[in-house]
Amino acid sequence: MMRGLVTIVVALWLSIATGEAQTPAPAPPSPAAESSIHAYGDRDKTCIAWTDTCRTCTRGDGDTVHCSNIGIACQPAEITCTTRQPAPAK
Repeated sequence: MMRGLVTIVVALWLSIATGEAQTPAPAPPSPAAESSIHAYGDRDKTCIAWTDTCRTCTRGDGDTVHCSNIGIACQPAEITCTTRQPAPAK
């Protein structure tokens, strides 16, 4: 009885360990990717909101930038502007 229980426990442990080895953990965003989402507003001053499909950033008062957190399984795409400053009235 005890030997059968030990065999089952070892088999389960091996299947779990093998499953974890086959599923790589997602790589954290590179420092360049991190800085580019935050610095996008510096490169395009007319853009007041932008996204990489994972995070959304908006320009606050002055030059402050506020960005959301990245989703757990999100794959960032190219950064695009979603809202531009309105043109000044003539």
